[in-house]
Amino acid sequence: MTSASTDNDPETWPDGYPLRWRALGVLCAALSIVVIDNTILAVAIPAIEKGLNTNETGLQWIGSSYGLVLAGLLLPLAVIGDRRGRKGLMLIGLVIFGASSAAAAFSTSAAMLAIARGAMGVGGACTMPSTLSILGNIFPEHERGRAISWWSAVAGVASAAGPIAGGLLLAHFWWGSVFLVNVPIAVVVIVLTMLWVPRSHDSASPPVDRGSALLWWGALSTAILAIVEGPQQGWGSPVVLFAGLLAVGLFVGFLKREDRSAAPLIEAETRADPRLRWGAATVSALFFGVMGIQFVVTQWLQGPLHKTALEAGLYFVPAAVASIIAAFANPRFAHRFGYPAMAAAGLVFLAVGGALATVGVLAENLPLVVAAALFVGAGIGFAAVSGVELIMSSARPERAGSASGVNETLVEASGALGIAVLGSVLVETGSYAWPLPWVALVALVTAGGVTHRLVRRDRRVR
Repeated sequence: MTSASTDNDPETWPDGYPLRWRALGVLCAALSIVVIDNTILAVAIPAIEKGLNTNETGLQWIGSSYGLVLAGLLLPLAVIGDRRGRKGLMLIGLVIFGASSAAAAFSTSAAMLAIARGAMGVGGACTMPSTLSILGNIFPEHERGRAISWWSAVAGVASAAGPIAGGLLLAHFWWGSVFLVNVPIAVVVIVLTMLWVPRSHDSASPPVDRGSALLWWGALSTAILAIVEGPQQGWGSPVVLFAGLLAVGLFVGFLKREDRSAAPLIEAETRADPRLRWGAATVSALFFGVMGIQFVVTQWLQGPLHKTALEAGLYFVPAAVASIIAAFANPRFAHRFGYPAMAAAGLVFLAVGGALATVGVLAENLPLVVAAALFVGAGIGFAAVSGVELIMSSARPERAGSASGVNETLVEASGALGIAVLGSVLVETGSYAWPLPWVALVALVTAGGVTHRLVRRDRRVR
């Protein structure tokens, strides 16, 4: 019997929480709010710049404050949710996210908006890992893959819906509407969470190691700071070098403390599990590529092709459709070939998408770039579901929060890195095409590693 406690005794529903599919709908709705906010801002930047009369520095902090706070807090707060209660943490996150979204909508300066975005990061850090860790506890193992497919499909759709929703809102309302829309949705999700989502926590979980949490937060925050500032100030600038070196030092300190700690954020068995390492590599390579491609192609569409924000957002519809189809097909293929093989296959699809996008942009061939989006979407559907399953299966159900915290942290950090690296290549080369081959390279190298380390091992086990 697991030590995780819930609203009902787990032994009374051995096949899973009775309202688990309703609860999954609520969890997906909560996730979608946070994911949409990650992508909706991109099309609103010009309107915000004009509305607040701010400069490039102000826009940079508006864009980065959310990710800086979110990435550093995801893992510590996820572990707190394991011990103190995942449902409660998600409700707190939704309240903070809704309130800070309202503050962001009515901000009167760039500084005020950056602070509000940072507060939204706190809410997102409470909400995002809670959705996945609750999912891991309310579904039995044989249904978890299908539930994660729904969760991943919603995340993919929400990511693509962000630019479209932003374009529609900006066509009719002021820039603050892209934040204000979060408030009524958050209220509805809070009510449904209270009705349908069960309480769950690990009563035997040790107290959170505050030293490990502080080191992790410092390492991620300084790493994201270096990534964000790199393209603007130069990768060799003192600020970027200092932040990068400090991030490495803090991360080494975190690993050493985790080895000695009686209450590590990530259990030793989980850290040693190859599924965690290669699931993490899959998620990192995937979101490095997806966010990088989205950043470059969006600018190409609104720049040389002179598309509107809404037209640029519509480009991502094919990717969303392909990701949904692939996500729902993934469990059936994974049952036959294994999740490691599907993770590698998804990364190959991403690599093909990156290569097609390169050729399409060079030739100024929009249909070819749309075809690339289909491959990228399929890559999301296969690699995201499989990467998440590998990460979540590396941890005990009672410690699902720590695994989900790792997953969400990698999504944020690798996405920021993809934007920074591809953005830097874009600035240095002056070409919208040459950043894109990096996506194919990173995806293929990671797919090779997953195939060598996990797919062969999975076949031997079979």
